[in-house]
Amino acid sequence: MRTILIAVVFAALADAGCIVAPSEQILARDVRDALPFLQGLDPATSIGFSPRPGVQRVLSARELILVAQKHGIDLSDTTVSSICVEREVRPISPEEMRIALLAAIGATDVELELMDFSREPFPPGRLEFRAANLGRPAGDNPEMPVIWRGALRYDRQSSMAVWAKVKVGVGCTLLVAAQNIPAGATIQADQIQEVHGREFPFRTSPAQFPQAIIGKITRQRIPAGQRFAPGALVEPLEISRGDTVRVMVVDGSATLSLDAIAQSSGKKGESILVHNPSSGKNFRAVIEEKGKATVRSSPGA
Repeated sequence: MRTILIAVVFAALADAGCIVAPSEQILARDVRDALPFLQGLDPATSIGFSPRPGVQRVLSARELILVAQKHGIDLSDTTVSSICVEREVRPISPEEMRIALLAAIGATDVELELMDFSREPFPPGRLEFRAANLGRPAGDNPEMPVIWRGALRYDRQSSMAVWAKVKVGVGCTLLVAAQNIPAGATIQADQIQEVHGREFPFRTSPAQFPQAIIGKITRQRIPAGQRFAPGALVEPLEISRGDTVRVMVVDGSATLSLDAIAQSSGKKGESILVHNPSSGKNFRAVIEEKGKATVRSSPGA
C-alpha cells in the first residue's frame, strides 16, 4: 500500500511539473514562486542539494517545514506541500560544439566539418576536448572522419562524457616534388616546391624544411607534386664500399694516418670495415666525415 501511495505522489508531482534548478544547490530563488513562504529569504540561500541531471528529487513537506523553522519563518497560517525539483538540462547547440572543438585545436587556419555529436540534454557547463582523445585517421588524412571524445564539466567536480564526429584539417606548408625524381637520387634545392595544404592536427612528426631535405637520398621514385614523406628519404652515405678512406689511428698521444679501402658502406658515426693494402689486414674504423674515419686504440691493445 505504501509503495502505491508513493507512486501516486510522484505521478501527481510529475503532472504538476518539476521546478528547475540550474546549479548543484537548490536556492531560495529557484523555488520562491512555488513556496511563497520562502520569499523573505535571501535569494541565494541554499535549501538543499539538486539531484543529478536526469533525476527528479522530491522535497517533502517535512523537509520544507524544517527549512522554514531553521530560518525563523512562521508557518502557522500556511499549508506546506511537497515539491519536485530537477536539474536544468538542454541539448548542446552545434555552434557551442564547434567553438569548443576549435578552441581545443588552438590554430587559426582550421577547416572543421561537424558531422554529428552528442544529442542528449546536458546541464549548463564547460565543454572540454583534449588532443590525446582525438581519434587518428589512416595516414593522418584530414578528409577522413574521426571521433573526438570529450567531457562536459559542470558544478565543481562533476562531468559527463560527450563526443563529436568530425573532419578536421589545419593549414600548413607542404614540401612536394617540383619534378619527377628517380629512386636513389640526391635531392637538390630546385626539386623542392613549397605549397599550401591541409594536414591533420596535432602531428607527431616534426615539420619539414627544405634545408632538412636537400642532400638526402630517395628510397623510391617520387612523382611531381607528391609530398616528401619522411620515410621516403634516407641520409646520404659518407663512405661507400670501394672508396679510398683516409684513416687516422689514435693510440694515446700518438697518431698515425694511412689510406685504406672501404669494405662496407656507412654514415657519420657508424663503424665500417676497411682494408689496409700495405699490411693486407682488415680492421674497423668509425666514420668522422666524408672520406675520413678514425681508429682509437683501447688501453692494453
